[in-house]
Amino acid sequence: FRLHEDVIQRTLNLGVFIFIVSSAVYVTQNSINPQISNYVDALYFTITTLTTTGFGDITLQGPGGRILAIVIMVVGVGLFLRLLQAVFRPNKVRFECPDCGLLVHEADAVHCKHCGRVLHIQTEGSV
Repeated sequence: FRLHEDVIQRTLNLGVFIFIVSSAVYVTQNSINPQISNYVDALYFTITTLTTTGFGDITLQGPGGRILAIVIMVVGVGLFLRLLQAVFRPNKVRFECPDCGLLVHEADAVHCKHCGRVLHIQTEGSV
């Protein structure tokens, strides 16, 4: 778990966001929007909006629906990009700098990027 903590945490954040937003779409649109008759329709709308596919076969109605779609686009795309960043960027080492308190450093860091202090990060050594 510790090895892939960032990826797992960001995946869970994205999953929770999708669940909550799909629920909000269903609750707010079910009674006024004939295109959203069940939770799967709300989930489908959320995923197509989040991935910027936007087929246009389901649209949210009213000003509240438009604001909800904007929130899905802005926040959801940001969460998705953070997940991709965690997957593709090199792993960081959690080691608190004694001077400035910076907690995350590159795996091969010798100096703190914030204050320049020499770091003595414990490693497992070479194999």
